[in-house]
Amino acid sequence: MENKKSLVPFGIIMGISLIVVAVIVSYVIYYVKTYNNAVITVTGVATKEVKSDDVKWQSNFSEQTGATTADLQKGSADMKSNLNTILAYFASNGVATSAITVDPLEVDPMYQTQNGVMSGKYYGGGVGGTLIGYNLTQNINIESGNVDAITKIAQDAPQYLIGKGIVFSSQNPAYYITNATLDSIRQQMLQNALADAKTRAEAITEGVGATVGNLRSSSIGVTQITPVNSTQISDYGAYDTTTADKLITYLVHTTFTLR
Repeated sequence: MENKKSLVPFGIIMGISLIVVAVIVSYVIYYVKTYNNAVITVTGVATKEVKSDDVKWQSNFSEQTGATTADLQKGSADMKSNLNTILAYFASNGVATSAITVDPLEVDPMYQTQNGVMSGKYYGGGVGGTLIGYNLTQNINIESGNVDAITKIAQDAPQYLIGKGIVFSSQNPAYYITNATLDSIRQQMLQNALADAKTRAEAITEGVGATVGNLRSSSIGVTQITPVNSTQISDYGAYDTTTADKLITYLVHTTFTLR
């Protein structure tokens, strides 16, 4: 009988222990299912204004000649003289020779057809056409880190060279940021974007009594390189080349746990 009485306290203790263990296990399961799986997903943004450090500019000049061999020879000599004038003008405005690439001379025969004058590129000297002359064209390509100087030359060259009797045509410069510059700022911008994501997450959760926990995952979004003050956005990224002053935007998609 005494043995049975001594087992009662032990049974009570075991029962209480099982209840406590059950409560703890239930809490852990609840925590894992609720808090540990409660997350918030936000996108962080970092922006920086950067001036282009590389510019590409293409121009060309041309001349029309008659149909004879002598006409073509004279036209070719004129083109060579005009090229020397153009290159001398570029040099006087600070363009390094190493920045200039001159394409080969293009010679395009022109034909008089029933439908009017046609380029040999499209007509090909077909039946019924008469050779009336040649159109000579030469392209000049410049790539330089001297962005301001090339921008000014692109603006001034057509008027100056046309005044010299040269049929000169200029395309708009295209402005770029070199990979070296992008590499030098990428890490800091990504860190700023990650910090911005956490700040956004904290602002969102502040009013609901939760706090932002550890970073669970992150991924880098597309890079946007747009004109300053532009609203241009693309799901696939953007790279504007029309302006020298650019706004670089890095996006970081993040997921944080909640506590």
